[in-house]
Amino acid sequence: MNSRQSSSEQFMQYLKSVGGSEADVTGASYVVSDGDTVESVVSALRMEQQQHGSAARDPSVLHALAQVMVSRRDERDPGHHAGASQPGQYQLDIHLSAGNSTRESIPEKDIDDAKAWARTRIESQGAEFGAIYFPTGGDGAPGTGALVSSYDRSVGWYR
Repeated sequence: MNSRQSSSEQFMQYLKSVGGSEADVTGASYVVSDGDTVESVVSALRMEQQQHGSAARDPSVLHALAQVMVSRRDERDPGHHAGASQPGQYQLDIHLSAGNSTRESIPEKDIDDAKAWARTRIESQGAEFGAIYFPTGGDGAPGTGALVSSYDRSVGWYR
C-alpha cells in the first residue's frame, strides 16, 4: 500500500475491498471512545445491528469498519494514541472466533521478520485475523497500543 496514505485511508481501501463503504462508517451510530479497541468496536457494531434488526454483516466487513473507525479516532488525537514503544517491541494479537483475542510478545526485532513469525502463529491457531501492535501506556491487553499492521487470511498483511 501507499506509505503516503493515512492508516484510515488504507483501512478504507480494505473496507471497500471486502464489500463495505464510506456509508457504513458514516451510518454507524456507535461513537468510538478513547478506551475502545478494534475488537470492542466490532462487538458494539454487532450489538447495534441486532438492536436495529439489521441483517448480519460479514465479519470481515465489521472488522474492517472497526479498523477505519479506530484509526480515524487515533488520527484526530495522535498525541493520545501514538505509539510510545520502539521498533522491536512488537506484540501480536490473534483474533479467534467468538470475539476472543490473545496477545503475545513477538521475539523478532525487524518488522518483516515479525510479520513472518506472526503469520505462522496466526495460521497455527486457525485464526482469520491478527494484528501487530507497539504496546503503549504499559497496557498489555489485546487491542491496545499503536497498530503497526493487520493480517487477514484472505488478503495477507495490510496497514
